[in-house]
Amino acid sequence: MKKWEQFVNADEVRKALAILKPGGVPYEIRILTSSKKGTLSGYFDDADTLLEAFDTVDLRNTNIYITLNALKDGADQRLQKNHFLKTDTTTSDNDIEGYEWLFIDLDPKRLAGISSSEPELTAAKKTAGEVYDYLNGLGFEDPVKALSGNGCHLLYKIALENNEGNRALVQNCLKVLSMLFDNDAVKVDTTNYNPSRICKLHGTLAQKGSNTADRPHRFSRIFTNVVDVKTTQKMFLEKLAAELPEELPKEEPQRNYHPDGFDLVQFMAEHGITYTEDSNDRAKIYKLDHCPFDENHVNGDSKIFQYANGAIAFKCHHNSCSRYKWQDVRTKFEPTAYDQTETDKRIDDGYKEHNRLKAAETVPYTELVDKGEMFRNASMIQNDQDPDHEYIKTGIKTVDQCMMGFEKTCVSVISGLRGCGKSTLIGQIILNAVEARHTVVCYSGELNNKKYLSWLMRQAAGKTNIEVSTKYYGGYGVREETKNRIAGWMGDYFWLYNNKYGNRFDAIAAQLRVILKEKKADLCIIDNMMALDLSSFSNNDKYDAQTNFVWSLKNLAELTNTHILFVAHPRKANGFLRLVDIAGSANIANIVDNAFIIHRWNHDFEKGYEEEYKHAPDRDLPQCTNVIEITKDREGGIQDRFIPLYYEESTKRMRNEPDEYVRYGWDDLDGFTVVNDQEVPW
Repeated sequence: MKKWEQFVNADEVRKALAILKPGGVPYEIRILTSSKKGTLSGYFDDADTLLEAFDTVDLRNTNIYITLNALKDGADQRLQKNHFLKTDTTTSDNDIEGYEWLFIDLDPKRLAGISSSEPELTAAKKTAGEVYDYLNGLGFEDPVKALSGNGCHLLYKIALENNEGNRALVQNCLKVLSMLFDNDAVKVDTTNYNPSRICKLHGTLAQKGSNTADRPHRFSRIFTNVVDVKTTQKMFLEKLAAELPEELPKEEPQRNYHPDGFDLVQFMAEHGITYTEDSNDRAKIYKLDHCPFDENHVNGDSKIFQYANGAIAFKCHHNSCSRYKWQDVRTKFEPTAYDQTETDKRIDDGYKEHNRLKAAETVPYTELVDKGEMFRNASMIQNDQDPDHEYIKTGIKTVDQCMMGFEKTCVSVISGLRGCGKSTLIGQIILNAVEARHTVVCYSGELNNKKYLSWLMRQAAGKTNIEVSTKYYGGYGVREETKNRIAGWMGDYFWLYNNKYGNRFDAIAAQLRVILKEKKADLCIIDNMMALDLSSFSNNDKYDAQTNFVWSLKNLAELTNTHILFVAHPRKANGFLRLVDIAGSANIANIVDNAFIIHRWNHDFEKGYEEEYKHAPDRDLPQCTNVIEITKDREGGIQDRFIPLYYEESTKRMRNEPDEYVRYGWDDLDGFTVVNDQEVPW
């Protein structure tokens, strides 16, 4: 046995270098010793040479580190090339070409110079899991997951130039994580932002203080087995850094509300917001017993931060509440605090979850809803009770803001050329509805049940749960255990028609009426009209049949208090589609409450848009892959509103922004899971 083997696990070091420094790129290994021995440094580019060099040094009471980021050409050509040398000339920030890793170090709080205890290490694992879960929800790729020996490491592969702006970006990312996750037991090391920062070389022994039973020396090691770690794009780091609360304005009193200053504690007391108080070096932290926007988010999942200058921030760690800021919290309880407009109020109302049980009398499908008196005077109308307006969020932010989503009892049509993304977008609408615990009933005339569900599974899984394999259609698939979890999450909120029972709509409609009432369904999807046999509406004229079909949907939506969304192919196969091009009859566009067209962004779209509107498309649109157009909104009068979307191939998702990542409720991860005192990778 070589003398260094009690301090270095050769297999673990090789694994770490294969992951962190693939391809034999140079790096510095730095050995920190006692002050008498000084610092030893060496530059290497392969594991075998490094392990041989360990034979030349005394590794007792030392800790071994590696530079994480890419060295400039020639930076490794110093006197300590391929061996260790006592020197003060080590890698500086100017020696770094660019960032390769975002280094997140979760370190237990303890006295300096000693190893962590088992309870302290367990606390670090728990916090590391929370950080991982949060960044996963933002859209970060999977990191390298490791133990440092005393705490936990999360290393996210990135690709940034070494410049002042990127240094600030990395620093702000660590500040945000410190703000959100520092606690009494664990802290995020915010000093790890400079380009030449060193990290524990995984596979080596962490030797801090005496090696005791309570505070033992432990080997650092990496759990990740995938050598080809995916790179997290810069836009996700920018999204994380944007959470930094210094950018928030100081909370000011509004319109006679606390005219002498805003009292956060009093505000929470007045509105029944209960919490546990905490603090860190930057702010007071109020860990809320219940999130203001979802009572299921409990025990500090949501927090309010107040800084010395009076600035206030709010954060809920759940993806479904990630859009909410402090201003949203305040206006939820004090709607006029920021002079909220009526439009804003309508939008907020549209986001409220429905809680009213739906009840529709059982009537024959062919009967119309009882309409009462044919003519009515003003007093009779004035005495009518205002109808409840219930909406289903689509997940398309601009649609939900402009139209408040899909209103119950209404009918919408969606159209577009082949391959434009109609079914893709509908799949996401279904999943967003299920996430909000709306019940959805679907008909698909083009795909069998297994294939339809498979596509939904892929969208629900998200990019961090997708497998790349040639055995899957399109090269992407979802593991069986993940499918089972998704199916359990969907539960009785999703129902799909069995195509083995045929496509005659008169027969399907009778069963739709039953299931929509029985399941108290909120959304009904028909994809698509052209796959249905509509002969019961007209034997000779398909346009009359289509018109009567849409009228029947209107009646069904009102009878069952459901929103119905159906797909209708356009009557032309190419070009720039307009509302009149939906199906074969203009009556469809006249009857429906809302109409949408999906466009794929390409040369034909650009040309058609310019010919139609006599100017080029908006400058933000060309960055996208697809566009959804609101061509009709009966309630709000919106038309010709083009909304950019961004297609993600692996998940078949249409994103609102390039950096959007939605994690659905099935994906409840546990971070560092502890089983029999062994750390298990996610």
